[in-house]
Amino acid sequence: MPERTQLNINIKPDLLKNLKKVALENNRKLVELINEVLSNYIHDIKNDQTKNRSILDELDEVKNRISVLENLKKID
Repeated sequence: MPERTQLNINIKPDLLKNLKKVALENNRKLVELINEVLSNYIHDIKNDQTKNRSILDELDEVKNRISVLENLKKID
């Protein structure tokens, strides 16, 4: 059995009701559904951060190119 850690949180009653409903509709345990939802959320955040870093890297590259062009223009 995989190692587990218990987490006690307070959530809105309607949210718990909906989570239980989704778990039942998909023939899954509530704990499995919660773990999947949280794992997917963390995965999405990490992907967004990676995309943001990539965009920032591209912007830095454009900035560097503009700087080089400006310096070349000053020389002429």
